[in-house]
Amino acid sequence: MLKLFERLPDSITVDGKRYKCNFGFRNVLKMLEIMQRDDILPDARDYLCARCCVKNAPKNAAKVYSVLCSILFPPSPETGGKRLTSYEQDAGLIRTAFRQVYGIDLYRDDLHWFEFVELLQYLPDGCRYEETIGIRARPMPAATKYNQKEREWLMRAKQSVALHLNEKEQARK
Repeated sequence: MLKLFERLPDSITVDGKRYKCNFGFRNVLKMLEIMQRDDILPDARDYLCARCCVKNAPKNAAKVYSVLCSILFPPSPETGGKRLTSYEQDAGLIRTAFRQVYGIDLYRDDLHWFEFVELLQYLPDGCRYEETIGIRARPMPAATKYNQKEREWLMRAKQSVALHLNEKEQARK
């Protein structure tokens, strides 16, 4: 997390060499998409991911990719490892929330990845995206003779907003 007096990062240093980076949210989302692909060899994936944010082709793409990941995707202990959002499946909800809450048009406006993540993380209650995440995160209460309707509602709600898991995620489940 950046301190208020710090500037958003625009470069990384790997093996003593400084690489100018473009951490625009579109570049990072493209990187995430490449990371999920199984049809690309690991070395090629490292190179393509590094190229999403680093203009000049790095010779040590694996190290550059590793440093990029450590900066862009720090571990998040709050969800207990459960994925609650998909930038692909929730794109419409995210765009709508940014427009509604912040007046930002994600089709046209550019945001640094850190800014995008912070704004997404702190969307206020009441927008549809936050309601969706809340339903996905809500634990199913233990069955009692008093909460059958609540459990039925929550099961239907969870089914209606469930993420479509890829093969890797289904295997881990």
